[in-house]
Amino acid sequence: MNILATLSTSWQVARRSLAINRARTFLTILGIVIGVSSVILMLSLGRGAQSLILSQVSSFGAQTIFIQAGSGDQNGGDPTITKQTIKLSDIKKLEQLPTLDLVSAVLIFSDRLVYQDSDKKVQVVGTMPEQQGIDNVYPIAGRFIDEGENSAVAVIGYKIAMDVFGAPQDAIDKRVTLKKRSFRVIGVMQEQGTKFFTDFDNNVYIPLKLTQDLYGVDYVTYISARAVGPVDIAKADILLAMRESHGFNNPTGDLSKDDFLVTTPVDAAKIVNTIGTILTLLLTSIAAISLVVGGIGIMNIMLVTVTERTREIGLRLAVGARRKDIMRQFLIETMILTLGGGAIGILLGLGLAAAAAAILANFVDGWQFVVPPSAIISGIGVSVAVGLLFGLYPARRASQLNPIDALRYE
Repeated sequence: MNILATLSTSWQVARRSLAINRARTFLTILGIVIGVSSVILMLSLGRGAQSLILSQVSSFGAQTIFIQAGSGDQNGGDPTITKQTIKLSDIKKLEQLPTLDLVSAVLIFSDRLVYQDSDKKVQVVGTMPEQQGIDNVYPIAGRFIDEGENSAVAVIGYKIAMDVFGAPQDAIDKRVTLKKRSFRVIGVMQEQGTKFFTDFDNNVYIPLKLTQDLYGVDYVTYISARAVGPVDIAKADILLAMRESHGFNNPTGDLSKDDFLVTTPVDAAKIVNTIGTILTLLLTSIAAISLVVGGIGIMNIMLVTVTERTREIGLRLAVGARRKDIMRQFLIETMILTLGGGAIGILLGLGLAAAAAAILANFVDGWQFVVPPSAIISGIGVSVAVGLLFGLYPARRASQLNPIDALRYE
């Protein structure tokens, strides 16, 4: 008998054996189903979050550079910002750099915007005219803040215009109240959506200096700039200019000694990728516990099966079956269980991942259904590995039975 015929016969015997106890077969593979589906779901959610954040980071533009308060070392130092160190004087210093063509500052506060009977929570963004060029976002109605403008004017986000006034054009020249002060609406920004869990369409832009006076502060939340030419050269120039502006003597360039942090979208993407990889490994490790439990369950059931079929094994050995035939028979049964559970787990995981993505898309703009090929490959590979690992011992034990003792077994 050739090998194909032998495998075909073993397959048929294994299939009939498993079909006799359908309930037990289903419960046996349940652990594998849960484990594989969990792995695919976790990998999909992790990759979806990573893809979302990376797309939002890239939306700022490759030439954009951010300067904010905090430790200058992204990989160490005190993560807690104890002092707001970014000032207007820093902006004037950076504007002199030939490697930057646009420099702006942003100061952010949460407040309430009042218009007649409408009272809406908004994010107040004090900024400069250059910000629209850096962000590449412009008004769809009216205009943005002009250079040197410090009067009580406001540019509102698209969502505010729709919720409060019904249409962008209807908001122009209306007067709204922020912090008990009246502002004239001069523009409505184009729709931007949510980025980093912040609804940019719920922003109210007012002149930077006026914002500092309104809230009684002398700092800014961050400075954004657009580089001309290589970003790394511009970033190096910014570090030197900021140290000079802050009076730091840092000849070695030790970032941990700085009280400011300079980042680019490339830096942010690297951090996101690192965090995403660590998070994915962590979630996958947790889900893998289910696979181990499922594998142990399969091994236990197969050991019980060996005991129940002791007389059958003895009879097969007595009529000429080789020990490797018995071992192959039980290994095939285990592989059917694990591969069947793996296939069901993959389909279930894809369904759960698609459902989760559809739900999250209703709450997070830009969330997409992403399943990395590695998730499918992992599901199949793990199923095979579990089948071989946890099926080998029961199969070997069955093949080691003594035919005479097996036939006498009650």
